[in-house]
Amino acid sequence: MRRFLSALSLAAIVPLAGCFDVDATIAITGEDQAEMDMQMTIDADLVAMIAGSGEDPCEGMVREDQADGSVVCSESKSGSIEELMSDPDMGEGLTIEKRAGGLVYVAFDLDDLTGEMGMGDDDMSAEERAQMMAMMGSMFEGHAMVLNITGAEVVETNGTRSDDGKTATYEIPLTKLLDDTFTLPETFNALVRPGT
Repeated sequence: MRRFLSALSLAAIVPLAGCFDVDATIAITGEDQAEMDMQMTIDADLVAMIAGSGEDPCEGMVREDQADGSVVCSESKSGSIEELMSDPDMGEGLTIEKRAGGLVYVAFDLDDLTGEMGMGDDDMSAEERAQMMAMMGSMFEGHAMVLNITGAEVVETNGTRSDDGKTATYEIPLTKLLDDTFTLPETFNALVRPGT
């Protein structure tokens, strides 16, 4: 999940350059099997800024250029839970553990993001900060990071359970990251029964 965490950090590092959306899903498909799918849509302004620094915004991922100049970066992996957790791009910021009764616990680590997303620039006046927040708010409007955990059944979660009971979702609207009173939980997690 290193790439996923890097994507989330973009909101703190380059918020004035443009916006992006992230959709990441961990599916526990069997007792010891999991699949990860991540899609990140980066708007044209942010793509241009990243490309200007000589880097590929989709490094290590499948890149699909869109007609409007935006880019969709995607990545999919599947295998045993042990294989996925030993992958350096997956293991960081993600926990997958077998639990009693054949259940599997999955958690996205959000704790580090809380500090990275802060807008606290002590050198800014209250007026400058308000102006920056207003500008960023309009740019962030409609953009979000969506995390999903799926299985045959979501037994418990701190996210939102789908109507069919198979998916737990946690959505982080980018505009919320500008609100000083908004706090993320340490993790978005779910206890799931494996299967599809």
